[in-house]
Amino acid sequence: MEWIRGAGTTTFIGSVLGDLTMHCRSLILMGAIAMTAAAHAGDAPPGTGKYRIGSRIVASDALWDYASIDAESHRLYVGRIGGVMAVDLDSRKVTAVLVPSELAHGVAPIPGSGIAASTNGVANSVSFFEGKTGRVVATIPAGKEPDAIIVEPKSGLVIATNEDSRDLTLIDAKKYAVVGTIAVGGKPEFLAADGEGLLFNNVEDRSEMAVIDIDQRKVIKRVKLRGCVNPTGLAYDPLDGLLISACQNGVVKFINAKTYTEVGSFKVGKGPDAVIFDSVRRVAFVPSGDSGTLTVFALRSPTDITVQQVLPTQVGTRTGAVDTRTGIVYLPSAKLKPPEKPDSFPSVIDGSFAILVVMPGS
Repeated sequence: MEWIRGAGTTTFIGSVLGDLTMHCRSLILMGAIAMTAAAHAGDAPPGTGKYRIGSRIVASDALWDYASIDAESHRLYVGRIGGVMAVDLDSRKVTAVLVPSELAHGVAPIPGSGIAASTNGVANSVSFFEGKTGRVVATIPAGKEPDAIIVEPKSGLVIATNEDSRDLTLIDAKKYAVVGTIAVGGKPEFLAADGEGLLFNNVEDRSEMAVIDIDQRKVIKRVKLRGCVNPTGLAYDPLDGLLISACQNGVVKFINAKTYTEVGSFKVGKGPDAVIFDSVRRVAFVPSGDSGTLTVFALRSPTDITVQQVLPTQVGTRTGAVDTRTGIVYLPSAKLKPPEKPDSFPSVIDGSFAILVVMPGS
């Protein structure tokens, strides 16, 4: 993941401790809005509604990394310095530290199990924990500076990227055991899966995407992302067979996942660090931390892709997750202080951390 120095300053490359490089309205009102959003979502084709920041979920201050949503428990997880934060999306109750960790990066809920897995960047491990209680049931050694994490649907394996050892750790989620590693030949960032045994991994320092065959346990193709500097965020659209890659220089690439040819390239704000895809409403979101914007793309076909909206957010807002049930996007955000020293980290201004709740329009 990428951390930024703050408003008007340069991008701070790398994970927080790896490469040194990131109230609410009443329950009745929010429930009504969510129900309305869900009702309208299926009626409107992509690109017909505007998004807005409807509210904020305030939480304790901490630098953050990936965000993810467990659709089964309807909870939002955010990896942060200090551990995994959880938000009950029905009650808006915040658990600031559900799973303690010196530095939690990503969280991947394991479907049908009630268990989730999180990466611990400093401890070089992956924790498996009960989603409801936070009780850790297993801690598995990973590579150096584990970061992104995903559940590969075909094999059921939990897979973590390791930034410093430049490889992937493959974990059997039932036996809680490492069953393999895959070298990617560069600094691995976001992962995406096609559900048929292929993984896609942005390799940040090579400006390319690695295509990985899980059965063969190796990289089978490298896709050059031309004009893309430091690719980070990545998402997969299974309906159109598209890969969506966000680059730190403010470029988003749409790649055909069969031919690996580029079908679209767009400019967005500088410093994007995630691609958030709503498969129900056929929209993709790219939050850009340096510019403080959220670019919304409408995907109507494999070649009909347009910018639907550019929504102002806040400088530093660069990751997030979407609840496909309601269409609501959740963006961790805070006001940041620049590092006091060149090799230190930005810090959150007291009382400024909150989840921005981005509502779909009708």
